[in-house]
Amino acid sequence: MQAKKTERVELVVLNKSGVLGRVAGHIRHEGWNIKRLTVDEDEAPSRAAALGGAAAPCRVGTSTMEIDIEGAHTKLAQVMDRILNLDCVISIAMFQDGEKVIRRRPQVMQTQVLAAESAANIPPKSPQAIRVLAINPGSTSTKFALYDDEKCVIKKTIQHDASLFARSASALDQKEQRRSSIMQSLEEAGLDFASLEAVAGRGGLLKPIESGTYIINQRMLDDLHSATAAIHASTLGAIIAAEIAGPLSIPAYVVDPVVVDEMDRNAKLTGMPGIERSSVFHALNQKAIARRLAAELGRPYENTRFIVAHLGGGITVGAHRYGRVIDVNDALSGEGPFTPERTGAIPAIPLINMCFSGEYTEAEMIEKVSGKGGMKAYLGTGNLRDVQKMINDGDEFAALVLDSMAYQVSKEIGAMAAVLEGLVDAIILTGGLAHSTRFTGAIKQRVDKLAPVHVFPGEDEMLALVNGVIRVLRGEEEAAQYD
Repeated sequence: MQAKKTERVELVVLNKSGVLGRVAGHIRHEGWNIKRLTVDEDEAPSRAAALGGAAAPCRVGTSTMEIDIEGAHTKLAQVMDRILNLDCVISIAMFQDGEKVIRRRPQVMQTQVLAAESAANIPPKSPQAIRVLAINPGSTSTKFALYDDEKCVIKKTIQHDASLFARSASALDQKEQRRSSIMQSLEEAGLDFASLEAVAGRGGLLKPIESGTYIINQRMLDDLHSATAAIHASTLGAIIAAEIAGPLSIPAYVVDPVVVDEMDRNAKLTGMPGIERSSVFHALNQKAIARRLAAELGRPYENTRFIVAHLGGGITVGAHRYGRVIDVNDALSGEGPFTPERTGAIPAIPLINMCFSGEYTEAEMIEKVSGKGGMKAYLGTGNLRDVQKMINDGDEFAALVLDSMAYQVSKEIGAMAAVLEGLVDAIILTGGLAHSTRFTGAIKQRVDKLAPVHVFPGEDEMLALVNGVIRVLRGEEEAAQYD
């Protein structure tokens, strides 16, 4: 008799009706038994969604299934090949020799559009509504959303072929593919482009500016085409927004780009002349979440003192005093806590020694600090879900790494409490890592005596972009000029 074996697979699936039964049915049909099955929604509903707010209809619905299966007949790879043909399955991960091997449906690898259930045609805009298109490019994806006032009409993520982008000399080389993908999706959804009143793009690495909603002008576009700005995909948000808005004779804007600089002058000095601390952080999400909590508390944002920790691939912790972020760590340059992929602040002398050891090039050292550091360097993965599974399987070192990251975030929050002179109305935890109750719980345990802790998992940067534009179009705020 052939011995049975147990294999573990992970599936990313669309949250369609009956998906669990279809996947389980295929596995059993192939002669394999399901020993264990867990399903986790990939993005928990936002607070707005939980309250029935405007963001609720626009959430992308995907879940991750982890399945332990036992069988002795059909090869696992053949079973997975057939399951991969299901229209509700996006990808399958199998484990071979301790390595995770991910396979995706071919059509998904090229341009995968994740929507709630289907790409329904865009309805006509009511005469009173303000229709705004928002664009947010990521490293290998492009998100866009269409809003009528604060109501989301359509929201999609276009997943591009990462191997093609890896060969790009700069983000600027990706512009046409991203722009044409957005235009094609909107045309297929039936958008009347004449109904648009403005386009908003994610701001890139511009020169330091005050917080606000900026109209995209030629000077901004010139700066975005520089070599410094072109290293990050966010640069393309404003460029693509301007190219879409131009032929329509409507304005294009950026809102609270990553270079918002409101730092107190005491926060700038480093102790080494020629090197000054910079303000590069998740300004859009930090400001938006701070405004949201202020509204829930019934107070103007400009009359609050908050500490906001954005917990993602990069972690930034800002001291918000009366509407201005007077201090924040620059995670891009290596300040603050270590993160899933970044080292954060590390002792200078050992780093200098490593730089001059002759073992690494400049590019390799930058990658060690900003792309392959932190949790990824210790555990081989920057995915919090993978780390939590390690911990659940009894990996004590994985638990130490995660708890140490939470410890360092807590320490940064404590530093910002000192910046605010101990007068803190609330501490806010937001970003993708805030979905982990273990992680946020470890932070709360250390800082909740400083101020009440509020958790806003994930981010809603699209709505933040649109809200900034709407404030200008309604005359509640004057558009800022970039010069």
